[in-house]
Amino acid sequence: MFQDGLFVNSVDDKRSSRMANNFKSDDSFLRKLIIGAAGTNSTIRRLLELGYAPIELERGSTGYKIWKKIKIKRIRVPDILCLRTGIRFESRGKAKPEISMSHSTSDPNRSWDFGLRDDDYVSMVVLNQNPDNAVDVQQVSPVHFILVKDMREAFVNDMITISKPKGFEEGSEIRVVWPTSSAKNESRVTSISDSKITLEPTTSGRKQTIFLSRRNGSLHLIPQVYENQTVSLNQIVASVMPVVTSIPCMPQVNELFFARKLISINLSDRYAAAKALRYIGYTSSNDLLIERMNDPNEDIYVQLEAAAALAAYNYEMGWQFMEGKIDGSDKYVPLETQLETIIVLSELPGTRSESLLISILHDSKRNDELRAGAAWALGQFQTNESAEALVNSFNASPVDIKIEAARALLRIAKPQVSHLVRLLQTTNPANRDGVSWVLSRIGGFDPNTVLCNDDNLRKWLSYIIGYGRNSFSESEIDKLCSADPEVYFAASVLWQLLSSWIHDLKEF
Repeated sequence: MFQDGLFVNSVDDKRSSRMANNFKSDDSFLRKLIIGAAGTNSTIRRLLELGYAPIELERGSTGYKIWKKIKIKRIRVPDILCLRTGIRFESRGKAKPEISMSHSTSDPNRSWDFGLRDDDYVSMVVLNQNPDNAVDVQQVSPVHFILVKDMREAFVNDMITISKPKGFEEGSEIRVVWPTSSAKNESRVTSISDSKITLEPTTSGRKQTIFLSRRNGSLHLIPQVYENQTVSLNQIVASVMPVVTSIPCMPQVNELFFARKLISINLSDRYAAAKALRYIGYTSSNDLLIERMNDPNEDIYVQLEAAAALAAYNYEMGWQFMEGKIDGSDKYVPLETQLETIIVLSELPGTRSESLLISILHDSKRNDELRAGAAWALGQFQTNESAEALVNSFNASPVDIKIEAARALLRIAKPQVSHLVRLLQTTNPANRDGVSWVLSRIGGFDPNTVLCNDDNLRKWLSYIIGYGRNSFSESEIDKLCSADPEVYFAASVLWQLLSSWIHDLKEF
């Protein structure tokens, strides 16, 4: 049977490197990843409202999948790219209204602005995370935007503070903080002077006075609001640099803009360009993409993005490049490259990528984490073929692969509930545990249609009803009580256990 768990997406390198060195416990690390992903998704939603066309640039920044056995060291790039304007955004989800970035004084590759351009933006949004449920995250501030050029100027002019790590678990990096002040409530700006800003809550609460002087007068915050403006909870109202909650959509760029960046000396520009061309399409850039893909001196992740851009438009050499990274014929392809290729294939809809992933999942000679990656990737294909491949992995696969397969099946289950019910009835009994786990969480069918004389199937039906009571109607459950009292009784035992205060009670 399968324990309920979090579905998580792939994780970016700037976070995974700290995990690899065990600087944080798994729980602390995962909670930070969830906050980071929520911040990126909030920024994407806001950019869509403003007329931008954002995509995830740094793979994994919108999710929080942790690959524990194979560490992927990706190119450090901003989290988001706008396909319309070419502008990039580095997002930060925060537990409090603070503009801060991790920084290393000893490793230039881990400085706060490594990989960022002056015309990039950093976004900051405050989020509340439920202490009892890490994935329950609520946005409690506007999304703020800060130009990297302005942050660099403040940094160079020492208009910052340094926050050192609290302990070994937090790692060896420091935090650079750009001083700000924010609203404690939704408020109206009643007055602004050279020395202070006064806010009046719009409902109830005490008046808030923000003094602009810092460091005994050596640092001065600049108001970011105007009189009579209504500001939101946790909105930044004063800062050492410009901070805005809205940026007008810039002029639109075209294929030529990204094609030129394919030959940039900047690694992150080449990576972003290859990825962008896959999304916007191209008419004259295929030769440049082939050049990037075949350049032996190019970074492998740029090569993969170029190959994906070619494969997306049915260039056979793009497919052959990726197949060569995962077909097992080249034993010198690093595992992290193979896993990244699997993840890239999950982003290419169609039967060819799906078939490749299914073949990896079912190849018992492959590395278990690669097979688990293929299971995860099939969760992007809402087809009967993917569902059947995932179900068939429940029988003989190692448990880590089964868990990924069950979670992937859950993600594609709702459009094909009827198919999953048929699989529950007809599959090898050894596969029924994973299917039952999924069906108990989505419902969407009449359990009475599954009743039969198969005792193994009746046991799993009891599990489905017991764990998924709220997924079925009272009339369906009442009918089941009359049709098969033993199944109903077994389910009712589960109901009682799950509703007791001792359920999930820990010893410490």
